[in-house]
Amino acid sequence: AVSFIEGFQEVVRICREASPQTPIVLGGPAFSLFPEQLLEKLGADYGVPGEGEIAFLDLLQALQDGHPPTEKILHPKGGRQVNLNGLVPSWDLFETDRYFREGGSLNIQTKRGCRYKCSYCSYPLLEGSAVRQRDPVKVVDEMELCLEQHGIDYFFFVDNVFNYPRAHGIAICREILKRRLDIRWTAYTSPGVVDAEMFAIYKEAGCDALDFGSDSMSQVGLSSMSKWFTVTKIKDATRWCCENEIQISHSLIFGPPGETRESVEETIANVHECAPDVVIAMIGVRIYPHTPLARRLVKKGWIKEKDIGLEPVFYIEDALREYLFERLQEEARKHHNWILPGFSKKMNHPMLFERLRAKGNKGPMWKMIA
Repeated sequence: AVSFIEGFQEVVRICREASPQTPIVLGGPAFSLFPEQLLEKLGADYGVPGEGEIAFLDLLQALQDGHPPTEKILHPKGGRQVNLNGLVPSWDLFETDRYFREGGSLNIQTKRGCRYKCSYCSYPLLEGSAVRQRDPVKVVDEMELCLEQHGIDYFFFVDNVFNYPRAHGIAICREILKRRLDIRWTAYTSPGVVDAEMFAIYKEAGCDALDFGSDSMSQVGLSSMSKWFTVTKIKDATRWCCENEIQISHSLIFGPPGETRESVEETIANVHECAPDVVIAMIGVRIYPHTPLARRLVKKGWIKEKDIGLEPVFYIEDALREYLFERLQEEARKHHNWILPGFSKKMNHPMLFERLRAKGNKGPMWKMIA
């Protein structure tokens, strides 16, 4: 398993050396899932779990007024959620040009929340189960500003599922077309909310790549992870993207509860039938606290709740463990577009993406090796 704790500890150490009196505040998804553990592990002064835009400002005001909080973990007052239309990043305060040059795109969030209940996923815990949307006009206002002031012409919609609700994504596309913005973009998408017209509009509005959170291409795997779409939907989405010349990757998870050799082979066969540009194949399901999968495994005695923490724990069907590692590495050797995170040597080369970015490549990393 891969952990970034040592890297975070190094950042904290550098900050302490540079400015010993400056409070260090933690936030973000990882901290929101493991607040006490990360605060202790990194030795920070405060932490803001969940949506931090308001709580962090409250903390800064308290420190400025000379009234530092007695508690280290600070939640939004009343548990209130922020108004997304009021949150527009001040890109002029960032090294925006450098982010774009080295990252190949600029991140834009159009909504928060997820109504789906995928067994392993922490998004509903982090953002809530109700979907809150930004006004499409304000989303494209931000894109246009970045294009005009910083020359940013490639965007990454970082919503957990960009194409739900369908009408919201379409409205953003129509606003891009209305302004005739010469930009390209990519996003995370679900195969469950797809149709031919949607992808045609996406393409017209500048979409050139999509990452589908398909997870499996067998009904056994889909049911195990509580996915609400079918293999047929995945095939439809793939075909419509190909018809519109949109590059695609399918992110897959092998080895969830109930997975069999037959379901693994079914997924592999369906992948070859779909022929996506890239396959990102992960072995095992990461267990996050308070998810349906975690509750199920704790109830069955497979794991104790106290053992679900910072140190990553993955569920892999025991009978498939050795077979999966060998079988998927065999696919990766045969097909250059199969990526096995943690196992693909070409992806682990420290200079790979720096060299690709230096050539002016834009968009998601997987697209550059397709």
